[in-house]
Amino acid sequence: MERLRAKSISACVFILLLCTAQIASGILTPSNDDCTKARPVGDVTYLEFNTAQATFDGPGHYMVSPNIWYCYTATCTGGATVSLAGSSFDTKLAIYNGCVCDPAFGDLIKSNDDFHAQQSQVTFAVTAGNRYLIEVGGYNVTSKGPGVISIGCDTQACQPANDNCSKAEPVGNVKEQPFDTSCATFDGQGHCMSSPNIWYRYVAGGAGQVTVSLAGSTFDTKLAVYDGTDCPPSQADTVECNDDFGNSLASQIAFQAIAGREYLIEIGGYNTDEIGVGLLSISSDVIEPPAGSNDECVDAKPVGDVKNLPFDTRDATFDGPGLCLASPNIWFCYTAPCTGPATVSLFGSGFDTMLAVYNGCKCYPTYADLIGCNDDASSGYQSELIFNAVAGKQYLIEIGGYGSATGLGILNVNCQGPISADKTDLGDAPDSTNNFGKTMTAYMWPASIQANYPTVFDDGSNLGPHGPVHLNDQPVAFLGRQITRENEADIGPDEEITNNIVPASNGRDHDAGDDGVAFPVNLPNCGLSAIDYEVTVVEPGIDLWVNVWLDFNRDGDWDDIVDCPDGSAPEWAVQNQYLFDLPAGLNQITTPGFLSAHPVGVHEQTWMRITLAEQPWMGGSNPGEPGNAGSGPPEKYEIGETEDYFFSPDTTPGSGCPLCEDVDGNGVIDIEDLVAHVTKWLANCP
Repeated sequence: MERLRAKSISACVFILLLCTAQIASGILTPSNDDCTKARPVGDVTYLEFNTAQATFDGPGHYMVSPNIWYCYTATCTGGATVSLAGSSFDTKLAIYNGCVCDPAFGDLIKSNDDFHAQQSQVTFAVTAGNRYLIEVGGYNVTSKGPGVISIGCDTQACQPANDNCSKAEPVGNVKEQPFDTSCATFDGQGHCMSSPNIWYRYVAGGAGQVTVSLAGSTFDTKLAVYDGTDCPPSQADTVECNDDFGNSLASQIAFQAIAGREYLIEIGGYNTDEIGVGLLSISSDVIEPPAGSNDECVDAKPVGDVKNLPFDTRDATFDGPGLCLASPNIWFCYTAPCTGPATVSLFGSGFDTMLAVYNGCKCYPTYADLIGCNDDASSGYQSELIFNAVAGKQYLIEIGGYGSATGLGILNVNCQGPISADKTDLGDAPDSTNNFGKTMTAYMWPASIQANYPTVFDDGSNLGPHGPVHLNDQPVAFLGRQITRENEADIGPDEEITNNIVPASNGRDHDAGDDGVAFPVNLPNCGLSAIDYEVTVVEPGIDLWVNVWLDFNRDGDWDDIVDCPDGSAPEWAVQNQYLFDLPAGLNQITTPGFLSAHPVGVHEQTWMRITLAEQPWMGGSNPGEPGNAGSGPPEKYEIGETEDYFFSPDTTPGSGCPLCEDVDGNGVIDIEDLVAHVTKWLANCP
């Protein structure tokens, strides 16, 4: 008995010591480790959690990793967004209807693995007061650790893009195209329905009968077709209204179409409670005109911005270089009416399309002229391309099908002009001088390296170093193709759901607008390097300066100089590269050559900052102080952008300069390529 008692005491002491160690380390089994103990929550922001000591339970519909549970009560009727952005491990996320354990497969509403980098996020339809089960885990059984969960409800978060009549989605002949009215609202005059509804705009390719069917939909539907595109349509515009067709609750309408006429299609439910997922099919037996004169590249049809322009490839033949497609194709020559992002879309076409855009309208274009090639965009079978256009320049548009597919389609081309004004921009490298007073680390290993990259502009002390802020009251020039707006790096409004950095969870690298640098970047130890990047110019004639910092020695700042046998490698790698007379549009640029470093035994990954501004870097806001390199002026930059990158460089000597390359893209490697190599060498080598 005494031995048993002694063993029991020893076991208790061991458990007590283990629990004490867990408490001391701050890691305990989560209270919501089991589904039956799901933690009740409403809307929350950066609520901390830790799955390091969690176990797996549940049905395993989406994950089998250590998981935890929340029971969310919706605070509104609309769309709820659940985000794990800012977490420190590769997460997974699942949402179930109700808070019953274990949820059935039919209760699974939505799931996600990677939404932003390796963090998960979903938006789903909710009803105020209803409860929803949230399962949080990792990509695999070893993915676990600290994280943050944010939940927000918005009455308009998941509204369909075609929720309003004025935003009716262009559509052609389609077969079982999915739609969802779960988050739709009602608009219109209620001639046929008063339920939540969505809208489509259909162009008749010729005269004949058109059939619109909702067969296969999961709810009791209603359907209306109107003549014309006036919003809202009048009673006199009604072609037909249908509730139930045949012996089903799905609606269907057949009507006689007039060639070239546009029609509005309204889809909703039998009553105000009827919402759900459905399928839209449109077919026609119209007599189509023969293929147009733009069957050959040399006969490309001139266009500007066009809306719902019908086309037909059924009688087309193939010609061209075959750089993107080899199916029967047709051609358009687009003259851009503005400088800025131009969208070429085939959404609403009735077949599996392919699309290419080329610089200039010469025939035939070469690979060097190819701007972009697209097969399927936005999870459908129709194509879309967005590119930076320059006002007055011409661009060749090639339209065909996947494989040998042909059919009727719709072309939309729209130049949106320059990027919108007031795109205030900051970086997203970790910064220990933040508004939360939290020490951030530069690298996961070793975790002792404090991040002293100047990212936050004002941490409340007004002392600096100040992170670079670009006001961009008017769009002039920026890195890459886009900017995402934020007022501060770690607090306040952000165009994305997550701030650039999240000090509470050591979250960083959350600016989706970082797209200017071309990867991979070659950084051999004590070798010559250069970086390729892009600059979009909206207003030409502005002088610009580019600076690049790299944490060569991986100590959490950009203040240092690394010694090499052939000289010094300053972490201020590119020093005030001067750009002038850049033309409007997207410009491909290479930095001057610089000596890089990748010392043995340091962390493989590194932090890099590239800044484009209207003035040179003159020493930052706190010269001589630790963490000053890469900072911005106290009065802020007027224009430009700062992009921060966390990446593993290519450290192979010479890999950034291949010798056998068709540099000019003429299909052969010849003396012209040697001239191009020499030109690049002279530009990049000091």
